[in-house]
Amino acid sequence: MTNSPMILTGERRYRAVALALGLVVVLPFALSLINIQFANAWKIHFFQAAVFLAAVRFGPAGGLCAGVAGSLYTAVILGNPYLIVGNIILGAMTGLFYRKTEKLIISVLLAFACQLPWLIVSSYFLADLSAAFIARLVVVLLLSNLLWAALITLSMKPLKRYVL
Repeated sequence: MTNSPMILTGERRYRAVALALGLVVVLPFALSLINIQFANAWKIHFFQAAVFLAAVRFGPAGGLCAGVAGSLYTAVILGNPYLIVGNIILGAMTGLFYRKTEKLIISVLLAFACQLPWLIVSSYFLADLSAAFIARLVVVLLLSNLLWAALITLSMKPLKRYVL
């Protein structure tokens, strides 16, 4: 039984890879299929929660990959590939700021501030959306991001045992 530590190490690696794949690709994509509609067709998206979890657990690279996976479905359905770039910025910057501060809400706010110029420019000039629509979109995304960041922050202790 000299190889038993190797088997355990292999099993732990397998679990780590499965966790990474789940958090970075599968969960964001699955959550992108869930939206709650309210107030004149505005939607709260769930995939940001997975993007933030991946950013906390795997840093900027994890946030970036989760941003791609989470926005892929919406970008295809809406015919707006610029969404992917915006969520890459959000995920990567959340991971970067979280590594520096270890405070998720602050990290999400800073990442959203980094995403905001791309969101405005791409929505107005590339997706041809009105300024009024973009202004409402910014408010909804800010509130949605804050909601998920707050819920994850409140859940950090139990999440650390299984995910983080």
